[in-house]
Amino acid sequence: MADARIAYDRSELRGITKAFKAMDAEAIDQAKAASAEIAEMLKDKIIQKAQTRKIAGASARRIAEGARVAKSSKIGELSFGFASQKYSGGATTQQLWPGMEFGSNRFKQFLRRTPRLGRGNQGYFIYPTLTENQQELIRKWEESFDRILREWDK
Repeated sequence: MADARIAYDRSELRGITKAFKAMDAEAIDQAKAASAEIAEMLKDKIIQKAQTRKIAGASARRIAEGARVAKSSKIGELSFGFASQKYSGGATTQQLWPGMEFGSNRFKQFLRRTPRLGRGNQGYFIYPTLTENQQELIRKWEESFDRILREWDK
């Protein structure tokens, strides 16, 4: 079976933005809470995937566990790598997460560069988890927002 991916085009994204602008403040708070819940679920899955890595697993776990969910986001956002998360040698997760996720053919402290996937690389633990869970994430997000819009569209 072919891997069908859901994607929104620009007009659909503009429609979502218009829906947000028309929402009551309480509905926006509900949207933020629903999006944060979905992002937390994804963060947990990324942490689980990072824990399965045998080579450089400790650094991958530290990067995944240090991820932050934007509670103020209506669409659900995760951030990885921060200057405040330091290693004993002085490096930060901000400097190391791209090499840990995608590898490098130039710097030997990282695994080999991951194979190409479309316009980028497939990654080791963050992006594979995103693509594996894309359908579920979109479905949950749409269900949450349909419920909120039905409640506030009266």
